[in-house]
Amino acid sequence: MRNALIVTPRTEDLEWFREDLAKVNIEECEVARSAGEARRILIERVFDLLVINAPLSDENGVRFAVDVIGGKANQVILMVKREYADEIAAKVEDYGVFTVEKPLSHASFWLALKMTNAAYNRTKNVISENDRLKKSLADLRLVNRAKCLLIEKLGLSEEEAHREMEKMAMDTRLEKVELAKRIIAKYED
Repeated sequence: MRNALIVTPRTEDLEWFREDLAKVNIEECEVARSAGEARRILIERVFDLLVINAPLSDENGVRFAVDVIGGKANQVILMVKREYADEIAAKVEDYGVFTVEKPLSHASFWLALKMTNAAYNRTKNVISENDRLKKSLADLRLVNRAKCLLIEKLGLSEEEAHREMEKMAMDTRLEKVELAKRIIAKYED
């Protein structure tokens, strides 16, 4: 994680947060005193980590945490009083929000940071794999569309169209996807 937004009504807690965030290589840390102020900051920026020290001056922080995770904040740690922790965790955990109980020790916060960092890295890997698979599927669709055009325009069988595309790709030294784009441009009306 590279950057974080701390949302806390208590300025005396800021140094405590910054000290632990520095240990997980957070390079940039911004602060908001309320959900409203944080929402204004989030209009222009996306953060790797959002730490919410609830309750906030303008709301309890639960709706805010759920609203921003995944879109404006990749990971969210919601700090709540011990007596409300289980109830609030049940409301937010399906969204991927980490809930930790207050009062909070450095060790507990450090553990929460390590868990969110692990989840962040896993999410990045899943997104990357998803993007790779989407590209592969799009490429396959292009090749199949080109093959269908060869079948339609040249009267080839599917097997003949497949062999023709492989031969053309080797002869022109083009990737199948690039060849498919050229075939589509040539034969599509």
